[in-house]
Amino acid sequence: MILPLVLAMMIAACSPSEPLGGNRAAAASPPAIKEKPVDSPTGSNGEAVAGLPFSHGKSFRTLDEYLAHLERYAAPIDQPWWREIRPGVYEHVKRMPGAKPEVATRAELMERFGFTS
Repeated sequence: MILPLVLAMMIAACSPSEPLGGNRAAAASPPAIKEKPVDSPTGSNGEAVAGLPFSHGKSFRTLDEYLAHLERYAAPIDQPWWREIRPGVYEHVKRMPGAKPEVATRAELMERFGFTS
């Protein structure tokens, strides 16, 4: 008496989540993502800057947004990030053996990463 119930539950658990008559090829491949290819940072016209190192695919309108992103997402997983060591002066934090210390001003970082303001 319990065996048919257990069998029915096993069959239900193994059944596909979509009807069998559906288009399985379309369901198997993810939808195409249309992204604008980025070769280098932009932003000369006030656009968001994309393609920055360790940006994880995000774009940023200001240097502060980018630096905050690096501190929040790159630093905890030991990727390079920039830490302000005194007003307007930043240290490149790189947790790699043999990494050479690097210090840059805010203006240098803005030029380096393509921010205009």
